[in-house]
Amino acid sequence: MGEEQEWTINYLPDEGGRFTGKLTVGNDHVAFRSLYESSNATVVKAIFLDVTTFAAAGGHTVYRYSNDDEAVVELPTGDIADVAAAKKGLMKRAVITMKNGEVFTFDYGMLSVKSLVAKIESVTGT
Repeated sequence: MGEEQEWTINYLPDEGGRFTGKLTVGNDHVAFRSLYESSNATVVKAIFLDVTTFAAAGGHTVYRYSNDDEAVVELPTGDIADVAAAKKGLMKRAVITMKNGEVFTFDYGMLSVKSLVAKIESVTGT
């Protein structure tokens, strides 16, 4: 397990858009905090607002939220069902699947995601 590790990476919401930020993997969580939006700000803000509103109304688990300064993804390690390395063309990605079926994709460009996937596996036991 050990200490927290951090990667500068892109978060790709299923609904579209792209955030560039820091992904931190610790013993009890995987957390992404955006440094800046690297896509259409209006689309991305709407995604995070819709998720928060939907969860508040339906009582579902909220993994994503935003304020005026940053977008955040908080994934408790106990809720993670699977993590896998994936490729789309030359781009390498880490794909995290939650126990509720929700999927979170993090794009690392042409760099390898092996150490990121291994770290998440080490804290989740997947």
